[in-house]
Amino acid sequence: MDEYVFDDALAKSTVTCSYPGLEAVRVNKGETDECTSLFFPGCSFINYAMPLVQSVYDLLHGAGEVDGVSLLCCGKILEYEGDGGVQRAAFEQEFRNHIAQTGIKRIVAACPNCVRALRKLLAVDEATAGIEVVPLPRVLVDMGYTVDPETAASVVYADGRIEEGTPITFCPKDSCPDRATGEFADSLREIMAGNALVEPKFARKRSYCCGSRPRAAGHYDLGDKMARRHGTHAKEVGANALVTPCISCTFSIMGAGCEVPVFHYLELLFGWNIPWYLAEGYMKLRFLFDDDDSARDVRSYKGIG
Repeated sequence: MDEYVFDDALAKSTVTCSYPGLEAVRVNKGETDECTSLFFPGCSFINYAMPLVQSVYDLLHGAGEVDGVSLLCCGKILEYEGDGGVQRAAFEQEFRNHIAQTGIKRIVAACPNCVRALRKLLAVDEATAGIEVVPLPRVLVDMGYTVDPETAASVVYADGRIEEGTPITFCPKDSCPDRATGEFADSLREIMAGNALVEPKFARKRSYCCGSRPRAAGHYDLGDKMARRHGTHAKEVGANALVTPCISCTFSIMGAGCEVPVFHYLELLFGWNIPWYLAEGYMKLRFLFDDDDSARDVRSYKGIG
């Protein structure tokens, strides 16, 4: 088991995270370095691919694109609790307060759900309404990064479902929260430039759920059915692999027994296969700030993809 240590700019504490089987342990509390541009990986990314979280943060921080990170959840998943509306509203208010106190002007978010949730919660308060929320793939494209076809092929072949040497054609699976803006869809296609890519029938504004939403609500059969459809539609247009901009989508489709293998673009960019067999049935999420003395800022939800 590996350990990763982050200074959480929003929670104002140092957090040690184990991987796999995430346990987030608060090492100490106190002031962290000043942060004006924040990397916000999101809970799916943190739970399923902590080594990639570290690699992405190191890349962004080294290039001066961000000067801090937070491992908190955006709060979206709270809506699935019995009194989720009340809990989410309380959390979002606390989130806004900490954002305003920290002086953050820009957030680079890895998750399409987080981008949408963060923009919505920040917009309702004058103190935070001007904060920019930018999709991670857009930042990477603007930095000049694209997925190398040879690196992508090594990841696909390592998955074992496509025989080495077989030509690879990717089909993008666009994210539901991105329908209105198409920011993740556009940057996904730009970062995959140079790789064989074919458009599905249900793309961009016509994209449909990966199955994680019904699964989160307890409708597992429906979630799996929706997930498997993406593989069927990919094959219909001649693709033999799916590529997504969303870790939740990747996990959901992969776990449903899709007809074609599915990859997150960061796996292809960094040349590292996410070991999905290590993923637990429960995701650990962090909502607590610096007003609690608990050593473990962990909450669990079953079936979130």
